[in-house]
Amino acid sequence: MSSLPPPAPPAADHYQTLGLARHAEAVVVKAAYRAMVSVYHPDRNPAPDAIDRIQRINIAHDVLSDPVSRQAYDATLNGISPPPAPADNDGPDPLAERWKIAAGFFPEIRRHHARLERLSVHMGDEFRLQLLQHQNYAEAATLADRLRTDFLGRHFGADAALLAYAEQLLQAREIEAARFVSQIVSVLGSSVTADSVREKIEQRFPRSVGNVRKRALYARIEQKPEGSPPDREAIHELVGLCGGIVQRSLLRGGGTLLLGTQDVKFEDDEELRQQVVRRLAAECG
Repeated sequence: MSSLPPPAPPAADHYQTLGLARHAEAVVVKAAYRAMVSVYHPDRNPAPDAIDRIQRINIAHDVLSDPVSRQAYDATLNGISPPPAPADNDGPDPLAERWKIAAGFFPEIRRHHARLERLSVHMGDEFRLQLLQHQNYAEAATLADRLRTDFLGRHFGADAALLAYAEQLLQAREIEAARFVSQIVSVLGSSVTADSVREKIEQRFPRSVGNVRKRALYARIEQKPEGSPPDREAIHELVGLCGGIVQRSLLRGGGTLLLGTQDVKFEDDEELRQQVVRRLAAECG
């Protein structure tokens, strides 16, 4: 009686996905992953299948970068039943749970992560991964600044004013406008000035002016320095740009915020600030 055939290998060949030989060392796996991400990440690649491809690349890296999961995967490829996986006590997303613990002790890392993630989802993930791997939480600001600077430099050149403007566009989610800036820089290089680029962008993407301003005001209001009073001028301007009105009482410090379909009472400037931040988070945050 013939024996049963060995189990079929998985449909997705993770080595093939990353363009690797099966004996590739860990450092080669990491380098191949970074190279693939730089080409196929949806932030850089407009191809229709970019999202699907980057998901396969991420899965392949997750499997091959971990010695235990790679050993199990190699066993499956060779027709051998893999060893049982260790019990997972961290829930369905261990990275998210570890990040939550780290942020509980170092809350400022959430702010750094949010800024990076608005520029690039992949860069936000890289920031989290590096912090959790190396546990250098005291250097989080330095790491975030390095990742941000490297990212902007790769796409928008070396001019400081132009980099600042490109970041403003990305923070305001003016992605198409930012891509056009990158195209301009790739064609004209250092012969173009930030002012001339801004002029072209505002002509081609007129709504970017208002969106950049709203995002800048929102960030200023949300990130109020500890112990300082809320920025009344910024709050009133942002509410006005978003089609609202702040009505203040003549007899007390509060008033009414008229924004959207619901009017909200506030007792003081701090309560008004909190209401504006909450109500405009989806539009400007």
